[in-house]
Amino acid sequence: MDGGQQVHAPRSHAIRSRVRSFSRAGGRLSGGQQAALTEHGSHYVVPVPRADAVRTVHRDFQLDPMALFGHPGEVRPLVVEVGSGSGEALLAHAVANPGVDHLAVEVWETAIAKIVRDAAQAGVDNLRVVPADASQLLATALPVGCASEVWLFFPDPWRKPRHRKRRLVNEAFALSVARVLRSGGVWRLATDWSDYAFQMRDVLEAAAALPSGLRADASLPLLSFPDAGRLPDLGAQTAEPGSLGNGVDPGSPSGVRGGWSERFTGRVMTRFEQRGIAAGRTIRDLTAVRTEVMWAPRAVPVRAGQA
Repeated sequence: MDGGQQVHAPRSHAIRSRVRSFSRAGGRLSGGQQAALTEHGSHYVVPVPRADAVRTVHRDFQLDPMALFGHPGEVRPLVVEVGSGSGEALLAHAVANPGVDHLAVEVWETAIAKIVRDAAQAGVDNLRVVPADASQLLATALPVGCASEVWLFFPDPWRKPRHRKRRLVNEAFALSVARVLRSGGVWRLATDWSDYAFQMRDVLEAAAALPSGLRADASLPLLSFPDAGRLPDLGAQTAEPGSLGNGVDPGSPSGVRGGWSERFTGRVMTRFEQRGIAAGRTIRDLTAVRTEVMWAPRAVPVRAGQA
């Protein structure tokens, strides 16, 4: 348990820059994992042209989910999971929902190999894996309005204060998620690290309440936050003052505590969630919903003297 002092004024989890949100993408493959990739990788793993390094995405790359899953022109539900890990949650959902397509976005080679192995063993054909940085993939490569749901469950919390800038959930990523969600689509998040949960809550609140001026209609938000202020006392009985992992809810910048959803019933219990529960931390789910406002690309400011 991290017992470091938690300070929220100014906000301790403010994001000042966007950097790579994962540590590395390597790892030693077992013989079975390598065999699974060799035999089934060409079917399940999406080849991604790189920009300048491993797991980056070339700015011209376009991924068509309808063509990828073999039903061009047919719009089917699509679930995109960011940071799928070994894929337990997404694979279980894919098996239970054969009419829904599933896209796992994962950077770890060992995790990718496990997803491929388990998907092949289960015989599912409605799941593919994209080995790429999700922040780049959602910002440029996936089509606008292609996903019915985006999942982000138990992302790396980057526990040390100096590493918070690496956290994935910030305003820029929220705009990327809104870009790929269909109208009425749902962004589901969950974490067991309280300081990250508060940051997620603050990002969703800002996305739902503060127009950024980057959209076709800047007076309306791209995302709504239906559970704002909900369950304000969640985890209060076991919270530890000053703890970053199980701290007391300091309230959002607008002074609202809470904002937590009921546990998503479509999420199977994974080892990450079990670890958090075993450590006595509170699991917090969050939900944002895509509004009907049309998404528009970021406006490029015109400098003086330019035509």
